[in-house]
Amino acid sequence: MDHNTTTANLVITAAVLVWLLSRQLTDRPLREKSPIGLVLVVIGAVETAAYTTSSPLSGHDAGMLAASLAVGVLLATVRAFTVRLSLKGGTVMRQGNLATAALWIAGLGQHFLIDTTVAAGLGTVTVLLYFGVVLLAQQQVLVARARRDGALAR
Repeated sequence: MDHNTTTANLVITAAVLVWLLSRQLTDRPLREKSPIGLVLVVIGAVETAAYTTSSPLSGHDAGMLAASLAVGVLLATVRAFTVRLSLKGGTVMRQGNLATAALWIAGLGQHFLIDTTVAAGLGTVTVLLYFGVVLLAQQQVLVARARRDGALAR
C-alpha cells in the first residue's frame, strides 16, 4: 500500500470517526434498522477484497483481523450499555456520553494496533469494515435493550 493511499484512508477514518462520535453523542431517535453500518461493511469488504487481491492474507493476518473484529464487537456491546435510552413523545431516543466516545476510540485504537502484527496497512484498509461491524453490533444491543424495556414492539 502506498503512502498516498494510507494517508487517504487515515483522513477518511478521521472523518468517519468524527461523524460517528457527533451522532453517538447527540440525542437521536433509535431506529430498529440503520443502513449506515451495512453500507460501511460493504465498502469495507470491497476495500479489503481489493487489498487481498494484491496482498494475499496469511492465516496469521486473517486470524488477527478476526480477533480485532471480535474485540470490537465485545467493546460495541459494552459501549451500547453506556448509551442512555429514553422515551420522548412515543419515540425511543438514544444518546451516548464520554464513556461511549472513549470506547469508540479504544476500539479503533485496538484495531489499528493489529497493523503492528499483520501485513502492512491491513488495519487501515479494513477500518471501514471494522466501523460497520461494530456499529451493527451496537445497534443490535440497543434495539434489544429497548425491546426488553418495552419501548419497542417485538
